Amino acid sequence: MTADSIASAYFALSNARDLESIFAMFAADATYSSDNTGLYFGIQDIREMMTAFFGAFPSLHWEVHSRTALSEHIVEIEFTLKAKNSANEELVRPGTERIVVSGGKIAHVEVRNR
Repeated sequence: MTADSIASAYFALSNARDLESIFAMFAADATYSSDNTGLYFGIQDIREMMTAFFGAFPSLHWEVHSRTALSEHIVEIEFTLKAKNSANEELVRPGTERIVVSGGKIAHVEVRNR
């Protein structure tokens, strides 16, 4: 699979809330950096963060505006996250996500607010 197809699948699985399939996409020693949640090393840390994040927002949807291959291994996605927390408060957050793929697995994710 190409980095672009992996990035596309990652967002589709996120919108489907399929965390187990998402976790299977990550390398064991992957890193994840987000303006909103912090910095994480390894699939266990990423798993804990994502599980808590999805748990805090019963409704989540990423609208992808563009997906650009920056290189063979790096894809940049412009998106808007629309979410509702358990108190039914709405969150709308535009951002940029860069996904680095190596050996068919996600090696790094970087999320930045716009």
